[in-house]
Amino acid sequence: MATDRRYPEAARRGQGFFAVAATFAVSRLAFYLAGVRFDAAALTGHADEFQLLDLQQLQHHLVRSIWYLQSQPPLFNLASGLLLKLPGSTISPALVVGSLALSLGMVLSFFYLCLDMGVPAIPTYLLTVLVILAPSNVFYSNWWFYSFPTAVFVTFGALCAARFVRTRSTVWGIGFFGSIAVVVLLNSTFQWIWLVAAAVPVVLALRAEWRKVLLVALVPLALVAFWYLKNAALFGTSATSSWLGMNLADITTYEATPAQISTLVREGKVNDLIHIPPFSQLSDYGPQYRHARTGVPVLDAPTKTDGNLNLNNIAYIRISDQYLHNDLAYIETFPGGYLHTASRATILFFVPPGQYYFLGTNSRPLSGYVRAYDLAVDWQVHPTAITIDPFSGVTATFGQTSISAIVLFAVTLIGVPVLFWRRRSRDPLRSAPLGYIWISTVYVLGLGVLVDFGENQRFRYDLGQLPLAAAAAVVAALVFAGRRRARPA
Repeated sequence: MATDRRYPEAARRGQGFFAVAATFAVSRLAFYLAGVRFDAAALTGHADEFQLLDLQQLQHHLVRSIWYLQSQPPLFNLASGLLLKLPGSTISPALVVGSLALSLGMVLSFFYLCLDMGVPAIPTYLLTVLVILAPSNVFYSNWWFYSFPTAVFVTFGALCAARFVRTRSTVWGIGFFGSIAVVVLLNSTFQWIWLVAAAVPVVLALRAEWRKVLLVALVPLALVAFWYLKNAALFGTSATSSWLGMNLADITTYEATPAQISTLVREGKVNDLIHIPPFSQLSDYGPQYRHARTGVPVLDAPTKTDGNLNLNNIAYIRISDQYLHNDLAYIETFPGGYLHTASRATILFFVPPGQYYFLGTNSRPLSGYVRAYDLAVDWQVHPTAITIDPFSGVTATFGQTSISAIVLFAVTLIGVPVLFWRRRSRDPLRSAPLGYIWISTVYVLGLGVLVDFGENQRFRYDLGQLPLAAAAAVVAALVFAGRRRARPA
């Protein structure tokens, strides 16, 4: 294929790499000196993460444990189990090195993605500096959880989409389909419907070369399909997580008023779980929800070795289904109440993701920096260094939201379809990544405020840098269009 002369020289020759890498290195050294350390408490048993299986089972029976994992996608637990098999003294260095590599990969992906979509080099570098210095990226990258790698692969997937449709390179094609497959097998927010929708712009752009697309997509999509089929065969579930009913209860019946619950019970629309908070211990649900022993510890044990709940217990599949029945009954009966809680979830969704309860270990030493960044960059009217506990019942206010994030989402949701339409025939090479970004943004926004309440700002972080890159591309296109119109004939 002939070289696209409009494609930025900086992206072709790799200019800017050393500037971005040097800025990143200096920043991470500064944050380390300021007291930021990698938080791996969940791997050492000093903190509990619901999403992790029993650490003893992961360490000594990894294959069996992953095979019978039904509460979560496999990759986070698989990575945890592999780390636990390393000598104890090497786990911390491995985490730090891996975190730095992923962090640098994300900022470089953002940098080249912006260049690929037509943003000039200098504005792109300045935006990349903001990404490097963002407290959320500092904190999430130093916390052993799947949110940060999700953000990395979602961002990298956009870059791969841009490069694949431009170069037709098999490597970039595998990178794109591999990235979206990794995201689905890593984070339960992203299900097969997102994978299919996110791939549509790329597939349409390369429909004339459908054989190559099929070739590079075959293995990643087969792995995803295999995991879904495994869950369907063993557990009768149709998703990578069996918790939908319990998650949805957080935004429906758990937020219901006593009068609403009484109405639902009186009309016979709900079962006895209406009185029990989701994610409770098995003994709270009564003997009718017990399951026959399977002989597999990660499916039978009510608790993990450390005493925390084992939410992968097979009984929770039926329990979650019963919650889902109640959730849907509540939404049907009290749609106004559901929408009211969804509006509160939307406000929390736009709170800076660095202000998240489980990031407190690293956010406290940088409280002053966080406050300054959130005021200057996130445009938070009432900046605060205190993290919001999603389980305390505290409701975020509009003054705690990031106005700049709201603007970015508005520009992305409205501006990207317009730009996509204008470029569909004139510049199709840059349309595919825009389509991927828009679909991902709509998906995460919709799911992030309609299916859960309490951790919504963390869900927004899963998008990585996509809204910022898309908004930059829209603004750059507007500036270039204005210059063309102002140019003399």
